[in-house]
Amino acid sequence: MTRVFVADDHEIICESLKAWVDTLDTLIWAGSAGDGESLLKLAAGPDPWDVLVLDLSLPGRSGVELLQEILTLRPGLRVIVFSMYPPSEYAAWALASGASAYISKSQPVSVLRDALLNPDAPAAAPLAKLPHESLSTREREVFLAIARGRTPSEIAWDLDMAPSTVSTHLKSMREKLKVRSTLEIAQYAARYGITGKV
Repeated sequence: MTRVFVADDHEIICESLKAWVDTLDTLIWAGSAGDGESLLKLAAGPDPWDVLVLDLSLPGRSGVELLQEILTLRPGLRVIVFSMYPPSEYAAWALASGASAYISKSQPVSVLRDALLNPDAPAAAPLAKLPHESLSTREREVFLAIARGRTPSEIAWDLDMAPSTVSTHLKSMREKLKVRSTLEIAQYAARYGITGKV
């Protein structure tokens, strides 16, 4: 029997998945959480889970950093990311961060069932890298600083970098991320759950 825990902020999703899991003899409902903080508290507890069905867009804590925290608390846990976003946007990064599979909510429920029942099923076909994965080492440092809310002048001070060098990196980052401003770089980071925290 496979014990399934679901993390999703939409109650209708949790209730529907519970009703569906209850119809399958090989699955057992292990509970649910509606936000990232609650999920982390429950993950640190003793209740056993075999697989977590995780929406990356949870209130409070979200993104692949949440995924990584869960896997730190429960090494070896199978995590199936169940998201409204298409695989082309998030799957590569989620799989690289430890997810066992990435399933879009627009896909048939049979895809989720197969992922739950067959742990050896392929996670996904190889996907292209996300734009931020092409940043250079120094660009990544600036990117993470922007994600932490630092201004260009503060970044220059923090990284012992000339302001003109920071400007050059920001220009290159805007081109690679296909955004128009430093604010949009910060919004890009937030979209992917990147906080810049270590």
